[in-house]
Amino acid sequence: MLPSRTPLKVPLTVATAVALITLGVTLQPQAERLATQASPQSMPHSSESTRDAALSSQTARRVARARFYDAEVIPLIAEIDDQNRLAADRCLQRIDRTLKRYHAGVEPFVEDMTSISTRLGVLKRMPGGWWTSDGRVEAYVQDKFESHLFSEETLLDDISTALLQFRRDVDANQTLMLTRVQAALTTSDLPGVQLEQHDAFFRELSTELGRYAAGQGTTSVENMLGALVLGEVGAFAARSVVTGLLVRFAPSVAISSAAGASATVGASATGAGGGSIGGPVGAVVGFGAGLAIGLVIDWWMTERFETELTGQMHIYLNDLEATLISGGVLNGDATTNQATDGAARPGIGLQDALPKLCGQLRDAYRDRFYQQIVDGESL
Repeated sequence: MLPSRTPLKVPLTVATAVALITLGVTLQPQAERLATQASPQSMPHSSESTRDAALSSQTARRVARARFYDAEVIPLIAEIDDQNRLAADRCLQRIDRTLKRYHAGVEPFVEDMTSISTRLGVLKRMPGGWWTSDGRVEAYVQDKFESHLFSEETLLDDISTALLQFRRDVDANQTLMLTRVQAALTTSDLPGVQLEQHDAFFRELSTELGRYAAGQGTTSVENMLGALVLGEVGAFAARSVVTGLLVRFAPSVAISSAAGASATVGASATGAGGGSIGGPVGAVVGFGAGLAIGLVIDWWMTERFETELTGQMHIYLNDLEATLISGGVLNGDATTNQATDGAARPGIGLQDALPKLCGQLRDAYRDRFYQQIVDGESL
């Protein structure tokens, strides 16, 4: 009995295998369809999570950079701003010392003008000078004025030297500021922040400063000071600042208040101002000589010449200083006020322009560092 049933195992095994294979083939397409249907539902969730994570990471980095900016950069900018303002004060002090040195030359100049040789020199040149109108008397006195007080070149160099030293001081302060910010970034945990190098950084800063100047409607003197500090024109800018300030200088104010206010004073002053020296700086020197010439002529008619010339030359220098420092006349008397229609002319002097420039620099520092550190402009 048993032997006859044994051969049935093979057919049964084969039939079972065929049935399982058939079932697997039948179920596989359905499983693939289910997987395909499930996949689109899971992808949006994964993409949104990735975006949220990236946004959160970016926000965290920006917050960290803003904290660094507030904690490290803002206090440093305030410190550098203080140093720049101290440099501006030193610049004004240098100019003040320069003009005091000019005052020290007044007495020697007056002594020279009252000497016998100078009187004879003026007297000898007067007839030919009046006949030919060649300005030989003005030139003679102008040489004495320049030897004791200042020439056009001396005035430009003295004031420009003070301004150029201000530029060097500000440049040193800015370099220190950039170096310290870079050092703080090196030791901070702010990956990816890289400041521009010195030259590139301050070229961009110059653009920022120009935007501030345009927005605030600053004067040409203030704009030129900005070019002096951040530009590449150096001595040219310094001389342009001096020239721009002296455009408002009116030596006729001092001349008109000379003792007697004689016609000869006015005529001589006009002649000197129209001589070989041109521009506002030349007018300062030329009118100074004209004042002296007018009073030399008056000397022949009065014994008070020496005292009057000394006083008027000091007034002349005080008005020059006021023009450079405050932009207007400070030391005029009643005659001076009358000559200026009773009021000093408004203007911008260095004591106003230098602090304003420091404020513009401070704001430009803030914006430039914010752009590079918080906004990550340099990345």
